[in-house]
Amino acid sequence: MKLLIVDDEEHVREGIELSIDWSKHGINQILMADNGLEALELVRQHHPELIISDMSMHIMDGPQFLEKLREEGWTSKVIVLSGYQQFTYTRATLLANGIDYLLKPFKISDLDQAIEKACKQIREEQQARLKELSNNFRLNEVNNIVNEQRFASLIEEEQNGSRAISDFLATLGIDPDRFYVITYLPRNKDAIVKQYYERDEQLFNFAVKNIIEELFTPLGAWYSLQYQSFIILFVSTRMLPDDIEKSVYRLQEAWQRTLRLSSFVGFRSVALAADKLQQVLLEEKSVILNSNVLSSSKQIEKSEASLFFIDKERVIVEAVRSKNKQYLHELVDEFTRELTAGGRLTLRELQHYTVEINLLLMRIYVQLSDDRFHATMPLWLAQMEEWSARLKQTFSDIVELIDYSKVESGSVQSIAAVRNYINDHMKEDITLASLAEQFHFSPQYLAKRFKEEYQTTIMNYLSQLRMDKACSLLVHTDLTIHEVAEESGFEELNYFSKVFKKHIGMTPTAYRKTYKP
Repeated sequence: MKLLIVDDEEHVREGIELSIDWSKHGINQILMADNGLEALELVRQHHPELIISDMSMHIMDGPQFLEKLREEGWTSKVIVLSGYQQFTYTRATLLANGIDYLLKPFKISDLDQAIEKACKQIREEQQARLKELSNNFRLNEVNNIVNEQRFASLIEEEQNGSRAISDFLATLGIDPDRFYVITYLPRNKDAIVKQYYERDEQLFNFAVKNIIEELFTPLGAWYSLQYQSFIILFVSTRMLPDDIEKSVYRLQEAWQRTLRLSSFVGFRSVALAADKLQQVLLEEKSVILNSNVLSSSKQIEKSEASLFFIDKERVIVEAVRSKNKQYLHELVDEFTRELTAGGRLTLRELQHYTVEINLLLMRIYVQLSDDRFHATMPLWLAQMEEWSARLKQTFSDIVELIDYSKVESGSVQSIAAVRNYINDHMKEDITLASLAEQFHFSPQYLAKRFKEEYQTTIMNYLSQLRMDKACSLLVHTDLTIHEVAEESGFEELNYFSKVFKKHIGMTPTAYRKTYKP
């Protein structure tokens, strides 16, 4: 709450400031002026809720100042201080929304009581105004919801003719024979609502419409509604198309500057009639779909190789089973970097990946045997940061909500599949990296899970498997040492002999002589 102290004597102003415990009254800012003219300027700039004013001052005295307050419609509460017992001063106080009239010299306790009384009235009136605003806003929201549902029905059902659309526009106060339609797509709405509006989407929408009202009311009749993820703005005006277009982009800038809200816009700067509405909306949506979702204007040649997030299905399932949120988030970051590497990614292209990811999510839910939730990505996310954050949150929600009693065994089976692959392909060049790529695991996760399950590392397991194979061939076949090496997965004979001696304690030749029947 703000307080303005007006007195031409500095020691009086300072005395009032130092004598009262302002925090208990909820006053956190104190302004000062030494005459009515200066005070009036401070009122216009800062809108103080409470004013303590002397009556006898130079330049502009108290009665003149209070009269100006009344003329300009200010509702600040006023406490008058005066050394004169004159009715004209008392009358000025009453006319200026006065609370009390204290004669100098006054007691600090009397001033404190007057301040307490004024602050109480201020809070009561604020609460009453907020309640009224809230009721009006909620009533408008109900009407808006009805209109938005009606609009969606008219736009999406082909059998609805232009007559029905004309009637609908007329109910909104829009001339159905001549109007403009503007399509906005908010890009970072979720983040803004969460960070600055305490997740109150209604309050955010109220702020959005206030800015529309400020910019478009001077143009003529207007109405805004939400459709899917879009803000659709109708405007009836006789102004020139160039002036409309300037306002279209001015609104974008105002949202960005005031609300930190970025947006894409589609606008056809031609007045239209109701029968063209569906066609124009499709055209404006197409413009938005071809917009670059990346903030960087730098563009490099894209690789011809296509990216497929669905290739990560196996590793995602395993990361969920192991409750590894960090790795899931790393996967999203890696895929996001790949998508943004070229410097340009249209919303249409991003939607392609969103659809693919939603299909992948449905497959994952089936594999996890849990049908309690089917969260998917919204199609019209138009900012990479928000797209990435939403996908991370979706994966985190899966990890938190999944019933692990139904899926724990699947993790063991997947690691067993890695072991079976090693058994079947031991003659090939197998590395931790190649296995990770083959089974869509991270190398770190694969190494950790394999050791947990089989109490040995992958490479030790492979080496022991090859040694067991070599020993069996040396004892039960007449293959040459070189042939035994090849069958056991070694290309070089010398390397095979060194590894064999290290593991078995003797050369392959000595082992054959010792154990072959």
